[in-house]
Amino acid sequence: MNRSNISLLITTFNWPEALDLVLQSVMRQTSSPSQIVIADDGSQTDTGSIVSRYKKHLPIEITWQPDCDFRAARARNLALLRTKYDYVIFVDGDCLLPPNFVRNHLALAKPGKLVSGNRSLLSRHESNLLLRQKSQIDTKQLFSNYKYRAMPFGPLRDIDPFSWQSVRSCNFGAHTTDILKVGGFDESYIGWGREDSDFVARMLKAGITVRSGRFATCVAHLHHMERPRDQFSVNDDRFKQMLHGTMGYRPAKTMIKAI
Repeated sequence: MNRSNISLLITTFNWPEALDLVLQSVMRQTSSPSQIVIADDGSQTDTGSIVSRYKKHLPIEITWQPDCDFRAARARNLALLRTKYDYVIFVDGDCLLPPNFVRNHLALAKPGKLVSGNRSLLSRHESNLLLRQKSQIDTKQLFSNYKYRAMPFGPLRDIDPFSWQSVRSCNFGAHTTDILKVGGFDESYIGWGREDSDFVARMLKAGITVRSGRFATCVAHLHHMERPRDQFSVNDDRFKQMLHGTMGYRPAKTMIKAI
């Protein structure tokens, strides 16, 4: 297995069964990441034991913080402080990676570009079947959909460089130097929503543009119940203030020492 000089950052919370499937898909990569950091947002389950089991096969480590509401921004920042390589791919712990996922991400990577991947939502039935099968996943069948095919779009991938709306935190990649330019994620976003949009918008303000990774870096997203969204309106207001320049930028506390 070839190793690529990238860090894969996987965000997770209290779903070790899904994380197990994701790590299985990492093991089947044609180009393996040189480092995997699990950003655990306060799991109280056996996530740590899952990670320990994969240490025999993967260069994996974990960061953890106490469970004090949804704090994905801070969880990612803690994990970013542990990354060692020039390029970071972000995925969620419920997104399975096609075999060429890392290789295709790296092929699109370029300083000053944020690569926006996409996802294919699996049904409840498909997800439950995968969770029951565990290590018996048929990757050829799972990733047979046209969405997972790699298409040589060339310049068309940069046709909409300012579209923060196209980026999902469950699947994107960026160079470490570009991430440090904006100080990581804004940790004042507590509860579900907008911490990822804020991050991308600040990248755009710093001169880093969006490159489409569609038809190259799609992931299979397991079905699950939605997180509570009671804080979304507050987060959305904060994001709009930042987007329109009425709120000053504050570097993330956990990233200050890395800048």
